[in-house]
Amino acid sequence: MPQMNRELLLHYVRDHSLEDGRAYLQEHIEELSDHTRIGEWLADEALRLLYTPLLSLKIAELLIFFGEYVQHHSSHALGLKAKGNVLFQIGHYEAALKDLDAAGEEFLSLGDGGNWARSRISWVLSAGRLGRVDDALKSAEQARTVFSRLGEYYWVGVIDNNTAMIYSSIGRYRDALKLYDTMLTIFSTVTDQSERVIQRSIAITQQNQGVSLSWLGDFEQASTLLQQAQANFIALKETALVNSVEIDLADLDYTQGYYGSALRRYYQAHDGMIQEHVDNPVLLAEVRLRIASCLVKLDRAQEACLSSEEAVKSYQQTGISLSTGNALREHARVLVASNRLKAALVALDEAQALFYYGGFEPHVHAVRLQQAEIFLQMGSFATAATQAQTVKQYCDAQGLVVRSIQASLLIASTLIANARQTELRREKVQQTTLLQEATSLCKQVILQARHHNLQEEIYKGHYLLGGIASLQNNLSQAAKHYRAAIAQIERILGDLVYDLSPSFLRTTWAVYEDMIALCLQQSQPEEAFYYLEQARSMALRQHLSRSGAALTKNEQNRKSNSATALRTQSELRNWQERHRKYSTLLADSDPALSPTLNREIIQAELKHCEEKLNELFERLYLYEASSLVSSRGSRSRKAREPEQARVQRINIAQVRLHLSADHLLLSYYMHQGKLVIFAITAGDMLVHEQPDGQDQLEHLLLVLHAHLQAQGRFGASHSQKVIHRLLKKLYDLLIYPVAPLLPSPSGYLTIVPYGPLHKLPFHALYDGSRFLIEDYQVNYLPANSLLTHLDRQSTKQNEHSTPAERAAGPPLVLGYSHNGYLQCVFDEARTVASLLGGNCYLEEEATIERLIQQAPSSPIIHLATHGQSRLDAPNFSYVRLAGGQLNALDAFSLNLEHCELVTLSGCETGLALSGGGDEQLGLGRAFLAGGASSLVISLWSVEDNATNELMQRFYQHLLQGESRVQALRSAQCSLLHQTDSMYAHPFFWAAFRLIGAAGPLRYRNDQKL
Repeated sequence: MPQMNRELLLHYVRDHSLEDGRAYLQEHIEELSDHTRIGEWLADEALRLLYTPLLSLKIAELLIFFGEYVQHHSSHALGLKAKGNVLFQIGHYEAALKDLDAAGEEFLSLGDGGNWARSRISWVLSAGRLGRVDDALKSAEQARTVFSRLGEYYWVGVIDNNTAMIYSSIGRYRDALKLYDTMLTIFSTVTDQSERVIQRSIAITQQNQGVSLSWLGDFEQASTLLQQAQANFIALKETALVNSVEIDLADLDYTQGYYGSALRRYYQAHDGMIQEHVDNPVLLAEVRLRIASCLVKLDRAQEACLSSEEAVKSYQQTGISLSTGNALREHARVLVASNRLKAALVALDEAQALFYYGGFEPHVHAVRLQQAEIFLQMGSFATAATQAQTVKQYCDAQGLVVRSIQASLLIASTLIANARQTELRREKVQQTTLLQEATSLCKQVILQARHHNLQEEIYKGHYLLGGIASLQNNLSQAAKHYRAAIAQIERILGDLVYDLSPSFLRTTWAVYEDMIALCLQQSQPEEAFYYLEQARSMALRQHLSRSGAALTKNEQNRKSNSATALRTQSELRNWQERHRKYSTLLADSDPALSPTLNREIIQAELKHCEEKLNELFERLYLYEASSLVSSRGSRSRKAREPEQARVQRINIAQVRLHLSADHLLLSYYMHQGKLVIFAITAGDMLVHEQPDGQDQLEHLLLVLHAHLQAQGRFGASHSQKVIHRLLKKLYDLLIYPVAPLLPSPSGYLTIVPYGPLHKLPFHALYDGSRFLIEDYQVNYLPANSLLTHLDRQSTKQNEHSTPAERAAGPPLVLGYSHNGYLQCVFDEARTVASLLGGNCYLEEEATIERLIQQAPSSPIIHLATHGQSRLDAPNFSYVRLAGGQLNALDAFSLNLEHCELVTLSGCETGLALSGGGDEQLGLGRAFLAGGASSLVISLWSVEDNATNELMQRFYQHLLQGESRVQALRSAQCSLLHQTDSMYAHPFFWAAFRLIGAAGPLRYRNDQKL
């Protein structure tokens, strides 16, 4: 009788469906007469493919079928064991226990002690995950005894690994580490397993060893072991285990405050699982939960909330106490960040119950620490302090360094809070005692945190010490600690890219505010300016700090980047096309004819597209940033810091270098009700503080914008007198205090707004007889440091490039009427194109693709179309072109390195959302980040005919040789001086402003040449 070939059998069952496999076994049953051998073949294959769960599960099911079909009990039991192993791997622990128990009983009935012991391997971890710790440890000891008696030392090492993992879950990390050392010795001497199996076991041991070391704060050694394990898994092509280590490395980054790197690794692990078709909702939920935790650190609680809620639901359905408790803990963090403190306490109570009855003591104390943090926020200082003390004592005893440090910070915070209360009661002696104790704790925290490279804990310790020094009126000491805190925050920011910087700055901005206030209090305005400018528009400066060489390098990296990054690029393009399709469909549908339900469905799809695009865009930046890190996985801060994160710092001396004798720079700031004006000239600086200026401003701006909207709604009949009075009051508040420094007539005035002032047309401020623009050339910058960038960019382009190299093509003009809604855009686009000698594309020819293709060679780009600001989702502020919306994400990707001027001649193209560090999130920033040296954008919904006339005059003046800022001034003054026309009203001429470079266009000179 012929015998079945092993490779033929295994190849068939791997590559065919479960049903086909069963049919194949039945069809060839006579060739499978050696039941024991066939059972072992299939069992070995299921074990080999264990980390490819779906394949392993299919082979386990075939083995069970084979055992039943031929009545071979050993094969049937091996199949049940293999199935239990897979169920454990995919998180179905209860089901795994059931099958493993059934397998164990069959092995015992057959007198097969070795396989009974092997059935305990996944059983031990499944029981441990479900909280049956005592049962798990008892069973592990029994299995180890069997393996030792049989001389199966490889399996002794495997069961020891699982015992060590149980130890880790209950806080016995040192015991776990001893077992891992023993296991490595065992695996190095094993001879009854293949080299591949041994290498995989060693790598798993290294991974688990690294995780245990991280709990004890030995991050350097933990990182080394994890990287070794990952390298081994890569060599073995064990992609599931590669992804597992990636999560552990991300956890290390997260703990140490490298949130950008952590988020990248979490995304990469998640992408890897998707690519491997991992059908394990619990495992995927675990990664999404970790991503949510990272987003909370970056002040993105709204995005994190959905992921954490879904993760909790996934775990609750499984009945896994440890994982469910951890999911509830992380969800509680999200709830706290969303200011839902009572809901967070409810989630923590549920988590604590699961941990307590499962015997997971370290996790019980982690919950208590979170509860203490909430009690502190709720003002229950005594309760918070008592609970934090309990946690600290436990963590110190167990060697849990990170949580001990966090508990110490919390205790110090309660002491400071109590000290503030005693100050109000004038109990000086008690206050001194409380502050001394808090100071001692903070210093201890900083020493420990520095030793373990815990970035966030270091800055928080210094910030608390700064607050203590302020309470003691020791201002120089307070400044010293605030400086140290900011230096540490900047190390964290160095690991962040794209919009992660402004997100994180929202959570840390109080440190900068206190430092700036302290500098002003000590009459150190230059220091105050320095710290304000360090954080201002950081993400934009990260983009702009990349030189042409760096951009080229980045493009090369992008082309040669990992398969994950390339897949992300492809996925991003697909979702962009999808977003454009739905946005066009929504814009073209008639609400009177289309059913409401259909529009709601389209809007829901658009929202889903936006969420996906935001995530993909962020991931792509994170992947590209990682390619610029000099040594992958290095714990050195400098080595880990992406090149685009290193932005040039600027002080007043550097600013003055870029100011002419007839140039005034006005930089604004608001804090705790105060308005601060930094007025800087080439040789002087004046700082003015208005104590109640912020409240006055907010009221005046609200009224001003209401009247401007009314002008747009009701037309020229609306009186100019009210607008003039409002603009006069704003002039008195914002300009008059620094009037002695104003330049001579027609001098330069550069405005760097702050917060709501970004929406104010400063050039329209009114001194009672004249508008500011009538006397000065006014341009705007999002940050003072852009002066340096613009001068450097101009110098480089003038000195190191010929006219032919600057921009090979003519100006580009696109006009799109939004289905005939904007009739004047055709005239505007044709006129501008004719004046500039540019290419003009209208309606269906004015496509996004054409803009993307021609932008790199266009010195001037003019877009005459409808625009809309999306303050709810600033990355999707847009101008409409044929084929959909050109949004901020699209603009970020444009190559505008040779573009001197972009004019967005539409409504609201200059409105933006203020993020952390006063980052202006919207279209304008995206075009600047793309490389454009100047922008003309609008602050409100503009009137078509006035805009057409304004733009025509603007370009005429440009071509007459005037600078960009003077050309816009001339055009606006020509409208406001038409006293017999409604265009004299600021509504018609003041909406547009110039951001960026103010000088003449090189394009005009190049054309002459």
